[in-house]
Amino acid sequence: MNIEKLSGWILKGLMAVTVIVFALFMLVGFDTPYEENPKMNAPLLTDAVIILSIVLVIAAACVTIWSAFMQFKTGNTTSKDEGIAGKTGLFATLAFVASIVIGIIVGVANSGEHLLINGKDWNNPTDIILTDTSMISIAILTVLSVAAVIYSMVAQNKKK
Repeated sequence: MNIEKLSGWILKGLMAVTVIVFALFMLVGFDTPYEENPKMNAPLLTDAVIILSIVLVIAAACVTIWSAFMQFKTGNTTSKDEGIAGKTGLFATLAFVASIVIGIIVGVANSGEHLLINGKDWNNPTDIILTDTSMISIAILTVLSVAAVIYSMVAQNKKK
């Protein structure tokens, strides 16, 4: 089995697992009231979503490190592609760093605010900064990913 087929099957498997976990999260016990504040929800399968997220992040980090190591080991540091295709690694790294910096700036600006988590007031500035950094970085990278996919589809259709 070649690498393209294997990666395709892994992608389909991960998508299936993700869809199943999120469907179960939304359909099984989503409206369970929180014990300390019955006005708020405490979904039953929140732990499953968190564990899946952690596993996917760790797997992505491992694959990224392995890929960088293999690229360094083989000495394949130059790309035959010209234009944007040859600079995707640079663009991805710059987008990641920029999204983290923007998130930290916004997090520091909001660090004096209070979070309301499960009905409890949370006033830990470090947690607020980390939360803002993560959420803003996710939003920026998601928008950039969608834009890259759309650009890729448009550019591919122009070549045909």
